[in-house]
Amino acid sequence: MNINKLVETLNDYLTAAGRKKRVQCSRIDELLEKLEKKKIKLKNKLQHESDNTKRKRLKTNLKIVSLQLKKGNKRRDELKEKCK
Repeated sequence: MNINKLVETLNDYLTAAGRKKRVQCSRIDELLEKLEKKKIKLKNKLQHESDNTKRKRLKTNLKIVSLQLKKGNKRRDELKEKCK
């Protein structure tokens, strides 16, 4: 699953309209795990990349994934009580 698809799916769960839906903690957890794996993969690619253009693109993608992961974790913490 590519970054855009992951981010789009996570945003659906995190938006106001998504909050009205039934809480789906396990699905959010799955998405957060995938984002975490994607973040690690991007960090590894960034360390081994020497081309400046590719490094810049990888840094941008890494920032996007990191921010979405942070946002998702914050929302997951808010839902902690409902997920028990």
